[in-house]
Amino acid sequence: MNSLKSLYVFFFPISALIGLLPLTAIASNSTIEEEMFGGASQSGPASAAPTEQLKAARSDASAPQQSEDKNAETLTLGGRLELQATLLKSSSNSFGDSPVNQSTGAELYLDSRPTDDLRGFVKGALTQRKASGTAGSQSVSNDISLYEMWIKWGGKSAIYTTVGKQKLKWGAASFWNPTDFLAVQNRDPLATYDIRPGANLVKLHMPFEKSGHNLYAIVDLENATSAHSPRLATRAEFNYGFGDFTGELTTTLAGGKDQPLRFGLDLSTGLGPVDLILESAWTRRSNQKFYEKITTENGNIEFKNRDRAKSAIPQVVAGLRYDIKYSDSDSANVSVEYFWNDAGYSDVALEAYSFIQGQTQRLYLANRYAAASLVLAQPGSFNDSTVIFSALANLADKSWLARTSLSHKISTRSRIEFAIAKTGGAGEFSGGIPRSVVDKVKSSANLPTAARDALDRVSGVQQDFTVSVTAGIDL
Repeated sequence: MNSLKSLYVFFFPISALIGLLPLTAIASNSTIEEEMFGGASQSGPASAAPTEQLKAARSDASAPQQSEDKNAETLTLGGRLELQATLLKSSSNSFGDSPVNQSTGAELYLDSRPTDDLRGFVKGALTQRKASGTAGSQSVSNDISLYEMWIKWGGKSAIYTTVGKQKLKWGAASFWNPTDFLAVQNRDPLATYDIRPGANLVKLHMPFEKSGHNLYAIVDLENATSAHSPRLATRAEFNYGFGDFTGELTTTLAGGKDQPLRFGLDLSTGLGPVDLILESAWTRRSNQKFYEKITTENGNIEFKNRDRAKSAIPQVVAGLRYDIKYSDSDSANVSVEYFWNDAGYSDVALEAYSFIQGQTQRLYLANRYAAASLVLAQPGSFNDSTVIFSALANLADKSWLARTSLSHKISTRSRIEFAIAKTGGAGEFSGGIPRSVVDKVKSSANLPTAARDALDRVSGVQQDFTVSVTAGIDL
């Protein structure tokens, strides 16, 4: 009975939303099939135009983007070869003594479309990484990763089903996505390609062609160990337009037995060249451990668990994107974002303690962040180049990172990227924790030995520069 109640609670919003939408907006199956199985974008904000440069610079070609027709091939093979070298310059060594890490990878996919309403997709990678250490030492790791493997089919009811390991990217913001509930790991906002693995899902999708709305019902089996442990999620995407205001509103609900209950709201509104972005998430019954710091009578500090299971934990990203036209044929895209993260900390010692305990991840350690980017696509006569300036700041520990990248297209299917990043402050973005903070944390009487060892490894570390060169070929 409880299982039936759970299904009712989570799938009732889908039924209610369907009732609110005009059912006459459902298009003919042939039109929807062309959109769903032909590799075209399934959804997106109507105000996406001002941010196309930024999206193109950071998008992941998780499937071949090509239109399908009756004579299209039923099997497509492709992928990407990538070579990367990264120099890490810290405050304790010179450029000549700085270690160099190397990465060689081959990303391959197989896309099969035996019929108009059936599609199978597999994507994986072979990667070798060489990391340099002190005194000329080097460690080598080889990895075989399966990113995606799914089957998609449609029916006369205009509901499309995808089963298997598949990638979802939820959220309207560029740097932080607290509503990306089903992601296996957080996205790196500075990465050119999103190489995160997908999750094992059963996804039902009902598109509405005329209005552009989309409804989803999802069963997340990624960490399911029994019949009652999968997470359930519903998602509704609405395109709207009121005069000069156009955009997309998205609501998401996710949860399950002994799982956090999470609600998300995304809003992207376009007004002329300006995009206003709002992404917010609320979590109850969080499975993250939270801590508080107390000072003992002898002046030392201790960390205690803080119970927030019954509290709603908000996370809000607010952003602005703007296209600046600086010549007759060129424009620059400016993006700024502010992240208020109630799951993070304002105290650097708590931030460090939670991180070494494995309870918070990078870019989500602090309770306040800020970021900005400037994208110049094909500036001036450099029609094969893209320049991106990015900056991120942790407003709690006062550390920051500034990065400049130049991507140049050598030929139709090959590209090379040069990037340099500079960090400042002693904290998250410099790769370490200030020694004064480490000493305070280590003075805690209840600090585990493993945590003390982790603190020693990052005590006083400050990564000054990171220089990388990446060459890639699309197969």
